[in-house]
Amino acid sequence: MVKIATPISHLFENNKYAKEIIMYSDCLECRDNSFGSTLSKQELFHCEFQPIHKLTESNFKYLENLKKNKHNLKLLTFHAASSCDRPYVKNRMFQKRGSEYTEREALRNAKINFRRIRSIFNQKIGIAIENANYYPTKAYKYITDASFISRIVKENNVNLVFDIAHARITAHNKGIDYEAYRNSLPLDKAIQIHLSSFKVLRSNLAYDAHDYPKAREFAEAKRLLKNCSLKYLTVEYYKNIRCLLRSLKLLRGLK
Repeated sequence: MVKIATPISHLFENNKYAKEIIMYSDCLECRDNSFGSTLSKQELFHCEFQPIHKLTESNFKYLENLKKNKHNLKLLTFHAASSCDRPYVKNRMFQKRGSEYTEREALRNAKINFRRIRSIFNQKIGIAIENANYYPTKAYKYITDASFISRIVKENNVNLVFDIAHARITAHNKGIDYEAYRNSLPLDKAIQIHLSSFKVLRSNLAYDAHDYPKAREFAEAKRLLKNCSLKYLTVEYYKNIRCLLRSLKLLRGLK
């Protein structure tokens, strides 16, 4: 049974909003900025760490602490968002800073890190990596290539978090066909979908606006539900409680 997993955001600071969101959600997704939450039904944790980078002992201690504090986790997800180890944000995009990993180094880091992560968490907890969005800077070398994402997933036996907006942004900014790009990703290993809509600047650069999902995103989610072995659907929208609730109700209608 596919579940609606909603991220714990600033909207939960309002008790009335929190009750309404929980009412239309099957479970919750905790993130780094909500680590201290004691709300029930936390089944997922979305971590900002990038296993394609060299993780530190401090990173692994954080994950050990996560295991101690979140007893009902069923899925732990990560990012693969930049090809350098200390990117910074400018004009909504990562810019290159620090050491740059080659694709081979990134894949080797992933093998080492996922092996260590699996030694911390038992086999009952799923592990997944999210597809990133592409922007035209040196911080995104190979990161959004379908072949690279597929190798991470298959060589480490992890799942995919398929972010629809990220895939559409990548296709738009690279000038490639969205459906062809989407179908080249390892969708057979997709375990969770992120839904939101993106925007396009006057310069024709698509960016991750995390706006509420529109008809196109729901149609895409419906199609993926028929063709993928998904376990979770997640609306990544945090700006307006009414829009979020409307999106959760529409999502529930797809199940």
